[in-house]
Amino acid sequence: MTIETTIDTVHVFAVDLPMAEVAALADDPARLADLLGTEIDATRVEALDTTALGDLGLSAYLVEGEGVEGGPVRGDAGRLNGRKGPVLILRTRAATKALSPKPPLQHLGSYRTERPTPAVTPLRAASAEGSAAGVPPAAPAPGSADRKASGKVAMVALFVALLIALIVWLVAI
Repeated sequence: MTIETTIDTVHVFAVDLPMAEVAALADDPARLADLLGTEIDATRVEALDTTALGDLGLSAYLVEGEGVEGGPVRGDAGRLNGRKGPVLILRTRAATKALSPKPPLQHLGSYRTERPTPAVTPLRAASAEGSAAGVPPAAPAPGSADRKASGKVAMVALFVALLIALIVWLVAI
């Protein structure tokens, strides 16, 4: 199966692995490339446990949280909301070439994002022309993966602390 992609497409894959492994997969560009058949920008990939969405559902999350067009998602809402467990969301620009997913990935759908057309007038003054031509883009900040991992650790620690507080409160009753 080959899935075409564009820069404004969000791809959703069910993953038949435990959530911890899916989270590790989302941070591993080499493994993602192997499973999807093309190079992937891991900073544009999200691992999500759909059970955490509760009544919101995956379809509403995609429309409200990822900004995808509502019509096609509503057509797939039964399949998307019926998925309980880990999914990988490839955000826009995560891939630049066609995808060829392999197990444990299952393609749930690909959706275009809503892009409002900005109301702008063309710049006419010479002084409005950019002068930064030829300047290379800035390199990613060092340690950005460490910050992402630290955030995950902090969220787990907060969850554990809340769980302990709940247990203490229940015992005290």
